[in-house]
Amino acid sequence: MATSVISSHVFARFVTSQLSESESTSPATLQSLQHGEGDNTPATSEDLTQALSSLDTEIQSIKAQVYKKLLANYNAFSESFEYSLELRDKIDELLLQADNMTSQTIHPETGLRQKVMSALVDHHEISYKVQENNAVLEGLNHFSRVEDILSQYEDYMDAGKILQAGHCIQQAVKTLAQPPNAGVAASKITKSLTEQCAMMTEAIDQMLDELVAGALHIEQPEDMDAHKFNLSLSYNIKVPPLSLPRSSSASTPGTIRWHELVRALTLLDVAKEKLRPLQKALTRQLLQPLIQLHQQVHLQLESSGNYATANGSSISMSTTEGQNTGGYSDSEFNADGSSSDTEILTYFIGRNIAKEACSMISKHYLSKVVPADVEGLSNFSSIATAATQFEDELIAIGFLTETDRVLRDFVETIDVHYTNRKRDTLLKTGRYVIMNDDFKTIQVRDLDRQDELEIEEDGWGRVVDMDTDLKESSISTKSKQIVEIVLKTLNEAGSLSEAAAPHLYQATRSLIDLYRALTPVHHARTLLNVPALTILFYNDCMYIARELGKVPARMEEGIPGMDEVQYDDVIPSLKELAKKWLDIQVQKQSEELMQSIDDAHEFRDSSLDSNYSAYERSMKQIVLVFRHLGKAWKPTLSPMTFYKVLGKLLDNVALRVIKELEGLKDISEKESHKLASLCGVLFECEDQFDSAGPLVEQIKGNSYNDEDPIHFFVPSWEKFQLLTDILELSFAEIMTRFRAGQLHMFRERELSNLICALFADTPLRQHNLHEIEQGHPLPLNRLRG
Repeated sequence: MATSVISSHVFARFVTSQLSESESTSPATLQSLQHGEGDNTPATSEDLTQALSSLDTEIQSIKAQVYKKLLANYNAFSESFEYSLELRDKIDELLLQADNMTSQTIHPETGLRQKVMSALVDHHEISYKVQENNAVLEGLNHFSRVEDILSQYEDYMDAGKILQAGHCIQQAVKTLAQPPNAGVAASKITKSLTEQCAMMTEAIDQMLDELVAGALHIEQPEDMDAHKFNLSLSYNIKVPPLSLPRSSSASTPGTIRWHELVRALTLLDVAKEKLRPLQKALTRQLLQPLIQLHQQVHLQLESSGNYATANGSSISMSTTEGQNTGGYSDSEFNADGSSSDTEILTYFIGRNIAKEACSMISKHYLSKVVPADVEGLSNFSSIATAATQFEDELIAIGFLTETDRVLRDFVETIDVHYTNRKRDTLLKTGRYVIMNDDFKTIQVRDLDRQDELEIEEDGWGRVVDMDTDLKESSISTKSKQIVEIVLKTLNEAGSLSEAAAPHLYQATRSLIDLYRALTPVHHARTLLNVPALTILFYNDCMYIARELGKVPARMEEGIPGMDEVQYDDVIPSLKELAKKWLDIQVQKQSEELMQSIDDAHEFRDSSLDSNYSAYERSMKQIVLVFRHLGKAWKPTLSPMTFYKVLGKLLDNVALRVIKELEGLKDISEKESHKLASLCGVLFECEDQFDSAGPLVEQIKGNSYNDEDPIHFFVPSWEKFQLLTDILELSFAEIMTRFRAGQLHMFRERELSNLICALFADTPLRQHNLHEIEQGHPLPLNRLRG
């Protein structure tokens, strides 16, 4: 871009013209000049002219000064102006370059952004491939490590180095269990290598079995009572050749020393498993005879003192009658610093065998000879002495320490073991009794004749409340046996120590809990479907509860370790269980009776012969059920419970029939007689309560007025009888009874509805209904009272 040149004169003229325009005098300025300070005399034209002349002179002077300064700074201004023009050119050039770069960046085909996006995509794909390659490399390295380990395993197996081979296979398994990525874990190579490891582990296991079998030679007599035993131990054990799964050639490993084999078994954590046959043989054929017949046992060890040059050793045992040839002394079996490797290994095996032998004796012998009764408990002392002496001998030999006394700890707590076994036996016997399907019965009165507490006049156990009196009832032999087991166990507990006796008491509580839990479950179907057995179960629970309540009186001296022997918290649970099942059976029978009434279809149109016959069958079915229940329950239940239960069922029936009849809206004369006849069928149920008079008299005492006993147990029966009479009576007879106060069982609304259903709408009916709505008059007997 070309640079413009401005001369100094042109620039001066330009500045002067600008100053002339900006400094022109304004009217305000002139006005201010007219008003000078100090003198308020109006200015004349001459004054103004003179002032203007002065101002012009000053302005010209100022202009001259400005012009001089501008001329003095012209060069600097000219340079700045030229520099600004250069900057403008450079800015334009930069903007042009920026436009070019923007165009190159955002171009949809050749733009830099598109190239960058393509490069990022390529980078992502390359990174993914690199990750895949890295995963493959990790997998190859992983498999290579496993391959190297397995190769070492083969070399060790070929050389007979079992321990090192075992460590290799353990390391290989551990390495396979830690794959570097999921792809390696799921690969077929991993699966194949895992299977190979399993086969190699099995090969080691097989070789160990053969090595142990090759190292030991046990001679046992055919006669188990001969007490002869010989064990030969080879120090140099030939390693059998094995065909490895990864090698085609058979190995020739040579031999392995005995201590290396034992160390390998120990470090591979298979010593207990592989040496168990040896331990059993030593326990049965060596240690037991050594302890039981230590006075006659001859034990001999043949071994070189130098293990490094020896090929083997042997232990032999025989019995010599009447001789005390001894066995090893304590020092011979102590693994001190001067002991040989053979003695150390023998001591190591002996300690393991001794501990296991004592545990086995405690578990499989002593626990099975725990006495089952008190007499056997007193005779257990001889077994306790033998067990303690056996343990003493093992400690003297050096196979056990004082902290390993398993047998002594067992025999010293024999009371506790006895109570535990007694508890198990008690629960097992009780379970058999509970689950037995034999429900033979026995009269409670017959049992009470043999009970001193019941024989004593006004003695303990005399029941005053007839609701819970069981003297006239029957129970099953099951409950009798349960009570006998409880009492026998408590008597035995009285002869035990304070630590053991409470356990037997708790065992009896467990037996009661078992009875409450098992009987309703095991015999559930029988209890639901056989009413007589439900009632029997009710009596059983009440009888057991009654007998448990007598325990404090029977155990006046108590049992050791307990201040009081009682079952106050158990008795309510038994009674609650009895009531629960009695209610279940009553509800079940009530539902069957209600179903018979449902079959009567609300007694509608009973004047029709077909309907009447059907309704009559329903009523007779109810009577049949009551007779069946009476026959099944009366011999079993106490009189009071029997009449209460039967009365509740009959009361439910009477209330339901009353409700159905009161619901009828229009009853003809013929239908009224039919309904009364149907109600009369239920009167046959009254004979179930004929013998209840003395019981009601005993309950009511002086207030008894020779009333019908059924009214005491069936509160709605009187109302049911009155309803039957109303169906047969004339309107006048009904009103006569009403005015005599004999229909007080009916509410006014009930009685009005019945009259509206029985009699047509007449002035007389309206008058009588109005009288009924005024309320029942007092009965004559109340007025006299």
